[in-house]
Amino acid sequence: MRFEPPEFTDPEQDTKKEMPLFRVAVSHHPAMVYLFLCVLFFCGYRIGEPLLLSDPLVFILQVFLAGWALFLMLFCLSALMFLYNRIDVTDRRIYGHRLSVLHRHFSIPLKDIASVSVSQLFFAGPLHYGRLTLQIPRRRLYILYVKEPLEVKKALDRAIEKVGPGVHRLCN
Repeated sequence: MRFEPPEFTDPEQDTKKEMPLFRVAVSHHPAMVYLFLCVLFFCGYRIGEPLLLSDPLVFILQVFLAGWALFLMLFCLSALMFLYNRIDVTDRRIYGHRLSVLHRHFSIPLKDIASVSVSQLFFAGPLHYGRLTLQIPRRRLYILYVKEPLEVKKALDRAIEKVGPGVHRLCN
């Protein structure tokens, strides 16, 4: 989370304006993990190339080359997500844009969010990043590579409670 609202309230400020609460930060750790694995597979390929070139077990070299290509693609994708994804939370809505084919820009009222959940797989726990899942009326919104997702979930839960229960929240 990057910024908090000022502690003072301005009496001249229009009460209908939305007050920014915080900005959700996207982690750079996935890009670094994928870059490390990409370099590891490339070095494995380069080391094994002169040793196994005349050997019939060249399948191992193909595995290293495929691993290198896969992790290079994942590195590029996660680096683009780090550079493009932005999520802002105000006292009424959550705004954002993300690297996605569908639903690139989103604006969701906080009262429509039924639940917020966090998932952290493999390296995500120790490196403090994860995926936020926002349950909204007709779909789920996944926000990938969120830095400190447990803190963001707590802050989102507090913001949702301040707005009050929505229609969908009363049904659950």
